[in-house]
This record gives sequence, C-alpha cells and structure tokens, in this order.
Amino acid sequence: MSSIPQIIEEVCKEMHFRMVETVFGSAGVDAAFAVMKTVKSLYRHVEPERIGGRVIVFRTVEPPGTAPAPPPVEAAANFGGFANLTITDLIVEVASDGRPYSRTLVDRTVENLARTAVVYHWQAGQEEFLAGAQRKAVPRYDLAARSQFAIPTFSNLREALQHYAAENVRESTCYILKQVWQDDNRLFFKAGPEDTMRQSLIQFLQGRIGVDHDVWPEQNVNETRPVDIRVKPRFSNNRLMLIEIKWLGSSVAPDGHVTARHKNPRAQEGADQLAQYLDDQRQFAPTSVIQGYYVIIDGRRENLHVGATTICHADGLYYEDKELTFDPPHHQIRRDFDPPYRMFARPICAD
Repeated sequence: MSSIPQIIEEVCKEMHFRMVETVFGSAGVDAAFAVMKTVKSLYRHVEPERIGGRVIVFRTVEPPGTAPAPPPVEAAANFGGFANLTITDLIVEVASDGRPYSRTLVDRTVENLARTAVVYHWQAGQEEFLAGAQRKAVPRYDLAARSQFAIPTFSNLREALQHYAAENVRESTCYILKQVWQDDNRLFFKAGPEDTMRQSLIQFLQGRIGVDHDVWPEQNVNETRPVDIRVKPRFSNNRLMLIEIKWLGSSVAPDGHVTARHKNPRAQEGADQLAQYLDDQRQFAPTSVIQGYYVIIDGRRENLHVGATTICHADGLYYEDKELTFDPPHHQIRRDFDPPYRMFARPICAD
C-alpha cells in the first residue's frame, strides 16, 4: 500500500510534470525531478509547521543548446542545520550539480522566477508547482500534513493525547490511572501520584501509537534532567517528542493529612521546566526536530476541606472548563512547544 508522499509523487509526475514538459520540454522534466527530490529531502530535516513564511525551491532551465551554468562557488545548504532554526522564508536553488543553495528573492516574485525555472512554492500548507505562465496546486490527500511531501509526525501524538484525555482521564477509566486516587469519589490524589500517571500514559501511547513509535519513560535530556516520556517515530531519524506531566489538585497521605495542594503556580512551573528541557535537548541533538508536549492532569476541586468524602456537582466540576493562564506563555512564543494538554479528571459527585 502506497504512503501519502508516494501517492503525491505519482500525482506530480502525472499532473505537474506534464505541465512542465509543455513549457520547458524534457529539460524541464529533469529540473522538476531535481526540485521534488530536494523538497522531499528538505522536509526530512525541517518540519513544515515550524516555517512562518514560505518555501520556494527552484531550478533554472537553460534554453536548448545552452551549456548548464557552473555550480556556485559557495558551500551548499545543509538542511540538517535548519532543524531547529526559526524560519520565516526559505528559498533554495537546485544548481547544475544537483545540490541545494540558499538564496534570496530580492525583488523577484515566484511568477517572475517561473519564467525561466521550475518552481515549487509552499505557504501556510498550500503547495503548487509553477513553470512559465502556468501553475498547478498540489492536491491535499492528508489534511493533517502541512506538506504533502512530509510525514505528519507530530499530529499522531497530538491525536493520541486528545484520545487519552477523553477515554482515560475524564472518568479515570484507565485501570492504572485509577490507582492515583486516595478515595473512591476521586477527591484527593494519593501522595506522589506522578509515577503512576506516567505509567498510565506510557501504556496508552504504546498501545495507541507503539507500532510506529518508540515510547520511553524518564529519559535524561542532559546529565541530570529527566523528562517524563520521550517519543520517537521509527520512520523518522530526526524527529523527537518530549512529554512532561504535572498534576493539579490536592494529595493526602494514608492517614488523611494533606501532602500537597497544587494550583496555577505548579502548572507554570511545569511549563518552565519543559521549556528548559527543550533548550537542553537541542544542545545535545542540534539536527533533530524536537517538539514539547505538556500534559496536565487536573484534579482540582472547589471548597475541598480536609477529611471530605463527598462533593457536590458545582464544587466538583468547578474547574472543568476553567483554562489555565501562563506567564510566560511558552506555547505562544515558541514553535517547539505545543499548547498544553489540560486533562480534567472528574470526581464522582453526590448530587
């Protein structure tokens, strides 16, 4: 069974290469092959969703009977070095030696460029090929992918976490996760529930995406800092996902005394911690595309006093729809930090 990128490649050969051949002849088809090969190589190293502007990859088609231009004297672009850069626009020329070179458009447009070149143009998830005065969009078969030439590695984990929140956390239906509660009505956590929460999420991810991803618990991002979970797709050598888990609410010891009350400051602490993990990991793996995922198991209850065994509906679900605020909001100012996954764990209410 063909993958989406393979299907797109076949479609491009049928649709876009015919357009290119009409405009530039067989030399144009050769240029189109070189452009598509470079685009696929680029997206193996650079995540399209990290690019804030546009991607342009082109190869000039020399007039018939004209010798190819000599390759540039400067060093070719190293796509691996782009992995974690903040990229607005990325413009690449495929030279006569088949290697990519970084360029700027200056005052040219893609339409001007296409007069003498085969051009691939990507912006905000929309892709097209241009040749001469003609252009054709690349059809979108995989809506989760920001580029049809890239495998959407991050979206798989995002979808899995959303299912985990709904299927396992909301009503604590996971057998492992049930063990974090001190009481049957899910009012208080047991003291130190972090390990159990991590085990629950690991088991879920291994069952949900484990066929295509390796899921590891507590992996060090440097000599001393362990992140809760690391996920690495088996089909991509340079994608790495870090998951940090924190919980909010109250925990008690077996004798009933409160051991911790975690509220908004605890949520910010976890966000800051994950941001630091991402920075540390980037130093150790500069050519890897690293993404952070922050999971918050929210067990906060309103008006919960020590020794309580029941709770009313209004107090038990008071925080269910109350989103957390962050300062700084790492997920808004960084491209490598997903919006936090706050997963509210409902209590069993008395009314």
